[in-house]
Formats: sequence, structure tokens, C-alpha cells
Amino acid sequence: MTTFDRTTRLEFDSSDPDCLRIELPEEWSSLVGAHGGYVTALAVRAAESRCGAQVVRTVHTTFLRPIIIGPAELSITSPRAGRSLSTFDVTLRQNDRPVSLTRVTCAAGAGTEWDHASPLPVPGVEACITVPGPPGIRHLDHGVGLLDPAHLPLSRSDLAVLRGHIRPAETRPVDAAWLVMVLDYFPPAAWTKVDPPTGGVSVDYTVHIHRTLERALLDTEWLAVSFRADVSAGGLSLEHGSIAGPDGTLLAESFHTRWTG
Repeated sequence: MTTFDRTTRLEFDSSDPDCLRIELPEEWSSLVGAHGGYVTALAVRAAESRCGAQVVRTVHTTFLRPIIIGPAELSITSPRAGRSLSTFDVTLRQNDRPVSLTRVTCAAGAGTEWDHASPLPVPGVEACITVPGPPGIRHLDHGVGLLDPAHLPLSRSDLAVLRGHIRPAETRPVDAAWLVMVLDYFPPAAWTKVDPPTGGVSVDYTVHIHRTLERALLDTEWLAVSFRADVSAGGLSLEHGSIAGPDGTLLAESFHTRWTG
């Protein structure tokens, strides 16, 4: 079992199938407290334990308070459980207060399909560089990331843009839980334009999963990522993220609202 799978594994007790006491581990410490993408991945795991043959498609997390490493309580309810669509609400609590609320939508069955997505404007792997993160940011240990040197954090770029490539640090599939984690893996795109902590506090985080890659990447394969925060107004910015598979197919998109006040 990989570290990612071990630390996102949830085992509900039959005596209380809707609530679970968990420990947020040091492996997922971030710049402030626990990594938001990891917390969202836990909600995905909770929904997957209930959704049967359906698969996770859309995940939306609202962060209410800072989430700290240590004990927490996770609870799950299902406002809707249908044959085609099901909805699950996952609440994380610490010190008897909710710290995050996540709604997960799962779906099954085929429908009308199209794909007009343009290739992500990301330089090749050979043109991107490794940028070490600050010490103690342990969520970075769960991926191998490369960044476009034209837009780096603290570079005071004209645009709030961050691009590059990523692959899991461990040999594992690119599934729904890993995708919602990794779309929050990189520094905020705002930090290429303004200095931290501006634009670094998460308020709302939404991921829509178009498709997963249910296999491990080959040694030569990478996933392309692109993040843009084109507008900051009234103290909030919206960052749009995209992640594509080795063949360029769009896997998932994120919309991340961050505080810039």
C-alpha cells in the first residue's frame, strides 16, 4: 500500500457508519496546517465507500477554519442516492467545530459526449525546472513537480500564471482522490504576480473530474498542469486549474477561490 493510499484510507465502523474519528498525519502538513487537497481527498474516499458502481465526478469543499494536523472527526450523509446520480455531504470537525464542508457528486452511466478542449499551454518537460519548496511543507513529498521558469513564484510576473508538469511520487493510478489532491499541490498562481501570503488562503475549492487514468504512469510519462488567476476583485481571486494526461487529454479542472484581501 502506498503512503497516499494508507493516509487516505477510511474504515467506517458498522456501529456508527456515518461518523469516523481519524488522525490527520504529519505527512500532509502544508504551509498552514493540513493540506486542503488532502482533506478534499478524504471526502472523496468517504463518498467512494458509499457510491457503489458510480464514480466521483464533482467535488466542492468550503474551508471554514484552519485545519490542523492531529485528531479530527469525519461524518458523511447522503441527501440524494439515485441510480444515475448520488450526492454526499462530508463534514470534517476539530475541537467540536466544523472546519470543512465537502459535497461530492457521483454518477453512473453513459451520456452525450464531446471534447473541444485545447492543449494546455505548457512547455515540454525538458524546458521546466525543479523548484524546491520551503522546509516542512510535507505535502510536496507526494508528487514530483516541474515548473515553467517563465512564471515562477515570487517572480513578479505580469500574469498570475503557473504551469508545469507533475507525476505521483509513488507508483499508483491517477484516480479521483489523487486528482483532487494534486490540483491543490502547487503554489497559488497569484504568487507569481504578488508576494505571499496574498492569494494563498483557500475559501472554496471545486474539482470536476472528466476522466481518470486507472494505471500508473510509465517512467517517461508526465501530467501537464496549468493554473491562471485572471481576476482578483473585492478581496477574492478565482484560480482556474487544468490537468491533462500524457496524451494531452484533459483529465480534470479546478476552480479555487482564494482570499486576497
